[in-house]
Amino acid sequence: MTAYATPRDAKAHAKAEKAYRKASRPWFKKKRFWALGAILLLVLISALTGGGDDTGTTSSGSASDTNQETTENAAQDTAQDTAAAFPGAQKSDVVGQWGDELLLGSVVVRTSALGPGDSTLGSTVCTTATMENSSDETVDFNLFDWKLQAPSGTILSAGLTGSDEMLSSGQIAPGGTASGDVCFDGVMDDSGQYIVIYEPVFSFFSDRAAWINR
Repeated sequence: MTAYATPRDAKAHAKAEKAYRKASRPWFKKKRFWALGAILLLVLISALTGGGDDTGTTSSGSASDTNQETTENAAQDTAQDTAAAFPGAQKSDVVGQWGDELLLGSVVVRTSALGPGDSTLGSTVCTTATMENSSDETVDFNLFDWKLQAPSGTILSAGLTGSDEMLSSGQIAPGGTASGDVCFDGVMDDSGQYIVIYEPVFSFFSDRAAWINR
């Protein structure tokens, strides 16, 4: 047993021996080794579970597919609603109730409720049509662009009698308007659905506008 001059020397020697034994431990018993091993294990687990990004991409794709499906369903519903609006309706028709302003190309068109016209030369049914050109080009208009679909399914062309203020034919300058009565031969029944149809013959757009009258 070694004798030390003072208790302080004994404590210093004990600390030195403890440090020596700690430094002399096998590498696999050192805390640094286990800490490094734990870090490597975490990195490995993170790499193996890194498929989270793929899951995110898949989810995004699924959301995109859902949005596309929703849009397609909405378009189908719109087409079905248009087709159900009246017999013979087309998917591209712009449909409204009488009095509604409908946009056809760059022309805003409106019709009044159908009513009896002048019957001097025979019974007629008339509506007042108003067209406003919101484009920067001249737009043609014609009385014979108008038709009337009766409840029976018969489609009538516009006539030349029925009002003293009949819509004529001509052109509408940019920002201009044209208005006049459009009349059809016949008597309007008290019941049934009548459709006023505007289908321009000479125009830069091919869609139709239709106003439902009940």
